Amino acid sequence: MANGTDNHSFAEHWLTIQPRLFDFLEDEVGELDEEQKLFVRVAESLELRRIAARYGWCGNGRKPSSRLAIFKLLLMKHVWNWPETKDALGEVRRSPALRRLCGWESRSDIPSESTVSRAFADFARDGTADDLLARFAKTIFKGRAVLHRSIDSTEIDARERPATKDEMADAAKSAAIKARIDANAEDFSALAAQKDRDPGTNLSLLPTLCDWGCKRNSKGRTQFWRGYKLHIAVADGDIPIAACLTSASVHDSRAAIPLMQKADALALSLYDLEDAAYDAREIREFSEANGHVAIIDSNPRRGEPKPDGRGERFVRIIPAEKVRLRNRSGVERVNGHLHDAHGGRHVRVRGHAKVFLHLLLGLLVIAVEQASAAMLC
Repeated sequence: MANGTDNHSFAEHWLTIQPRLFDFLEDEVGELDEEQKLFVRVAESLELRRIAARYGWCGNGRKPSSRLAIFKLLLMKHVWNWPETKDALGEVRRSPALRRLCGWESRSDIPSESTVSRAFADFARDGTADDLLARFAKTIFKGRAVLHRSIDSTEIDARERPATKDEMADAAKSAAIKARIDANAEDFSALAAQKDRDPGTNLSLLPTLCDWGCKRNSKGRTQFWRGYKLHIAVADGDIPIAACLTSASVHDSRAAIPLMQKADALALSLYDLEDAAYDAREIREFSEANGHVAIIDSNPRRGEPKPDGRGERFVRIIPAEKVRLRNRSGVERVNGHLHDAHGGRHVRVRGHAKVFLHLLLGLLVIAVEQASAAMLC
């Protein structure tokens, strides 16, 4: 892995300034515990000043509540894994230290839950968290090559009505029309067609309505859920690079090329590690055409060898690449960490944009946490 001068200097600068920053904050708010220090790392590592610039007061009407402070509150909610926004507001009102870390001097400055909800809707509409994750990935991997990039998906339970088949069909037709694609063509969403399209078009054509999904778990049992499916690209060190959210019924392979296109724009990678759900000729060809080595587990089809009694697959890869494929466990750890510690199981909002923002806030915390552990930020 090649180190860039800019990243090396940034890492040294952060290691130098971090103790002084914590000392300064502890003088102001008292001794910080580990979760508070993690929150400080997240807030300082992300370019949150862009939020203040984008949502700053224009000088007309009543001055709104600080959107920067509200975004910090939302990040804080995911650091502590509080289930609901009202829980986060209650903790901030009770703790002067947390209130000061967000940027509010007194309890009267803390906004109401409805104000936070409106700000959350603005962040979801503008793609604020997605931009922050992209900028963070570009910063820490500038001048570096990601050795292994792993892609996988995870189920996201949602509290909303699943879309009907007619609603899904109408949404797909509308997306195709907006992308200036023949909506009557049966193969407009095929993998072969994705290779020749730009990432924005490919992502816009992915279904995003809430519906039912099913998958076979590690124990061989089929499980069902209502909601969405989160697709994540993860670098070595369990660092999320890019993500997209689709309907729960979308097959993993359909989101692979759009997600790879999105990740390619953020970090240079060498090996693509994927499980049997991504075993498709189009995905392999796309990966190799972009200078990657595709290591994908085999998905036995008709006439091919079946998995043996121990659950192992007959993969069409050489032993050395089979060893590399074990690094794909990193994306599974990220999925588990998101669910267990950073809000993946506490989706209380509705709609694709808001659910995606909620999950991205958790991924931002994980990205900074893991990058700090790897001394990349």
